[in-house]
Amino acid sequence: MKQTLYLAFALVVLLFSSSAVAQTTIKGHVVDERGKSVEYVSIGFEEDNVGVISDAQGYFEISIPANRKDSLSFTHVSYLPTKVPYNIYCKKSDLTVTMPNKVVELDEVVVGKKNLPRTLSGKSWVNVGVVAFIGDSNEYSEWGPIFKNRKDYLLSDILLSLKECTFEQCTLSFNIYEIHGNQFVNILNKPIYQIVSPADNDRQLDISPLEDIILKGKQQYCICVSPVNTKGKGAIYFSATFKSSFARNSVKGKRRKMPICPAIIVKGCEL
Repeated sequence: MKQTLYLAFALVVLLFSSSAVAQTTIKGHVVDERGKSVEYVSIGFEEDNVGVISDAQGYFEISIPANRKDSLSFTHVSYLPTKVPYNIYCKKSDLTVTMPNKVVELDEVVVGKKNLPRTLSGKSWVNVGVVAFIGDSNEYSEWGPIFKNRKDYLLSDILLSLKECTFEQCTLSFNIYEIHGNQFVNILNKPIYQIVSPADNDRQLDISPLEDIILKGKQQYCICVSPVNTKGKGAIYFSATFKSSFARNSVKGKRRKMPICPAIIVKGCEL
């Protein structure tokens, strides 16, 4: 009996040792074409749970399973998507990745003085408790409601009810997607960040985009919130509401449709 237990223990140790060996750790730095660091880049494999986000200085560390030989994908709203082939990153433990700038020509948007912001989505939602992002968990790293309107609007405000932040500090990122079937197309050209701390507990955050974002009539959208950087250990809690939503599993993982979501109110001016 004792011999059997020793054998079982040896097998467990072997399995854990094999698991530890059967992966490659890549450290790196993401920069733009001028060599400037790019913050909060999503790094990983498409439709996979292997993924990380670079820090505020563009540095990252990712552990890649030994059986993965796909290209490593780098995405950020202000830059063109970049992929690093396996035959390049597998030979380097320290990687520098350059992301080309996204060149965007924006049309001038004119809003009449009488077209004051109005609530487009979220006004009548009923709060049902809270949803949370806890510690370093990436179970649902990006989450937000689905909505559409009959007319064209210029996005003016994203309102989010923060219940409690127990991190010393947390940077939230907001993404806005057009939904085309199973495809989610991020329509931002500039990132939207909001830094929160315990001083912001029990208040409604009011976030304005840094660019003109037109929400087209009859087009389906999803606005998501995601914690991309935290200081200290803790969690962040938002008011929850019954509303059809999408949550994305890990950094590059598949999205999952959900019946509840963070209570996000969208406001805009009619065009």
